[in-house]
Amino acid sequence: MNSYLKKALSLPLNVLFEKILEKIKCETQKVKIRRLDRIRPTYSAKKICGTLQSYLPKYNNEILMSYQEKVLSLSRLYIDHYFDLLGSGWIQVRYGMQSRGLEGHRYEIKTGNVHADKAGKWLKDRINPSNIKESQMVWKLVDESYEPIDWRLDFKSGFRWSEFTWYKDIQYGHRLGADIKVPWELARMQHLPMLAWAYALTKDDGYHREFRNQLLDFIATNPPRYGVNWHCTMDVAIRVVNWLVTYDLFCAFGACFDKEFEEVFKKSVYEHGKHCFENLEYSPWLRSNHYLADLAGLLFCGAYLPSTKESDSWLVFSVQELISEMNTQFNLDGSNFEASTSYHRLSTEIYLFCTALCSKLPDEKKEVLRNKSILVGKEKLLFKHYRKQLYNLDDQYFFPSWYLEKLERAVEFTMNITKASGEAPQIGDNDSGRFLKLWPEYAKITVADATKKYKNLNGYKDLPPEADYWDESILDHRHLIGIGGVMFRRKDLLDAVGYLNPEISLMQSWLQNVIIPSYHHNQNRTGPSAAAITVHTTRTLDGWKEYLEINFGKPLISEFKPIQDGQPLTNELKTFAYPDFGLFLFRSLRLYLAVRCGSIGQNGNGGHAHNDQLSIELSFDGTDYICDPGTYLYTPLPARRNQFRSTAAHFTLQFKNKEQNYWLPGIKGLFRMENQAKEECLYFMSNGFVGKHNGFGHPVWRLILINEQSVSIYDFGEGHLPEKTDFYSNGYGKWVQKKS
Repeated sequence: MNSYLKKALSLPLNVLFEKILEKIKCETQKVKIRRLDRIRPTYSAKKICGTLQSYLPKYNNEILMSYQEKVLSLSRLYIDHYFDLLGSGWIQVRYGMQSRGLEGHRYEIKTGNVHADKAGKWLKDRINPSNIKESQMVWKLVDESYEPIDWRLDFKSGFRWSEFTWYKDIQYGHRLGADIKVPWELARMQHLPMLAWAYALTKDDGYHREFRNQLLDFIATNPPRYGVNWHCTMDVAIRVVNWLVTYDLFCAFGACFDKEFEEVFKKSVYEHGKHCFENLEYSPWLRSNHYLADLAGLLFCGAYLPSTKESDSWLVFSVQELISEMNTQFNLDGSNFEASTSYHRLSTEIYLFCTALCSKLPDEKKEVLRNKSILVGKEKLLFKHYRKQLYNLDDQYFFPSWYLEKLERAVEFTMNITKASGEAPQIGDNDSGRFLKLWPEYAKITVADATKKYKNLNGYKDLPPEADYWDESILDHRHLIGIGGVMFRRKDLLDAVGYLNPEISLMQSWLQNVIIPSYHHNQNRTGPSAAAITVHTTRTLDGWKEYLEINFGKPLISEFKPIQDGQPLTNELKTFAYPDFGLFLFRSLRLYLAVRCGSIGQNGNGGHAHNDQLSIELSFDGTDYICDPGTYLYTPLPARRNQFRSTAAHFTLQFKNKEQNYWLPGIKGLFRMENQAKEECLYFMSNGFVGKHNGFGHPVWRLILINEQSVSIYDFGEGHLPEKTDFYSNGYGKWVQKKS
């Protein structure tokens, strides 16, 4: 508690006073709304007149045909309600199921099996009294053969959040092993686009009925503002975007939906949009990818819903805020401000799809964007609070040139950091978060191979050992490069992907008549090219080595060589510097070396940074030699969270078990860090790197020399190299048994 009090007292008095007032205001509003929600239905009584907009084009199945096995296999799993999320393994999610537990933490599931009768009587003891009538009306539309999904269950640990808890009273991080991200991830429903692809291949109504049933199931069993799946606005927003895009895909592929479903669906889309607007995760002091996702949810709801003053104001508000947030969320060099390559993917994905959607708005909605007077009521008040002025959206692209340039840079960042294997390095946290999973990549292995590969699958028996196991390739970020290549008409980006998949093909069809200017060859770009940045002093690299040896004595030396002989590692060597992010790269035909040295992100909050200053990722000939350990878990096991982000887990200098940067104790400390290291890049050119940090109370230095057949690392200052560990996670909840 003293740590939090000390941090609070360190704030400027005006900021502290504003935060206290905001807290009092929020708590007062909570009491009022909670009281009302207990006595009135939280489902909206509003009738949505008109039809939903359609945006996606008819699609040629020729490319999709070559992926038939993947699409149909995954869709079969989803129809049977098998999901593999956050390291769970493919598990059939249903009421009354029992879990394997998480590292010995297992909760008995007390709900029992349900008999989901057509009339919805089974819901009587599961839905609060004010919402039961509407819930049962929705359930009656579900096909009789359909088995409901338990949307509130952490099916890894068995812990279940109650249906009757008001959304702002939801607790998490209070029970070891219980992970709120599991029901959140399931309820994002990012598996739905795969059902649409399967329908495109087969025209089998079973896929479109499953999509319909799952949405009705969720709507009936998750009344607005009740339960775990309304707690986090970001997840509400991502869910409604995946609903809308999948619905649009089905319609583009020729599916038709009944009128009763359409009415329920439209009203729930409205409820999601209203919830996003009334629960924006905004703070004048720190905003993250959560706020971006909230805005994206509002944008999609405003774009798809029939025009009303309310939905139109959401559209204008979200676009204006997305423009404003671009400078907050992304650095000048195009990297994301959260100091995480995985969160860079999430935020870039949000911006790419939102920009694409705006480019395809019908004329009447484009006119809405140009008409700033559409903002009324709360929307106008929020703008007065948030921003001093509105952007002029008269341009045909609706976005300022600097916005488009920064988005293009964000795509270039992903291209430049991608390894020869197609994977991105894990710098900072990786929670496997995505915005819209139109075409996730998978590797097909057997269940037996999966249980050998992943420690988190110990005891897994849900599928037989010889069955196919689709292992999601979470570190493959190349879809961003492909979408960016289509949007900005850049062949080099498309060539960097190396293949054409249905997602890229769909984007080509969708944006074929849209021309968004590229600033790749524009000499008037607002920032320097990443490849052109060098950091050096009057000292040469040899001069630095001599200086450090004289002042700090004999270094620790690490020498790395590729297993196979070949052409020099320096052939066609390119360097890329992202000083705003804190990432410096050496890339050639045979070498990939990423050096971490820079900001802890989030304006100094460090919520998604690790103690990885001066650590590296190293590959020769497409084979990883040194990898960042990844993240593994957040709140369910705080000790694991801290292990994976610790100094000891990274290939960098260690000193007496000390951390480079200090984090506060308790659950809030899991997403905060104090920057003691004061890291600094002193030299970066094609022949090497020099950097230092002061995190141990004294300076330590790392010098890296790029040789023709090896990479030499010289570490100076008191300390030692880390002991070998088996800490390696290639996605949230996944723990690889061994990593070279």
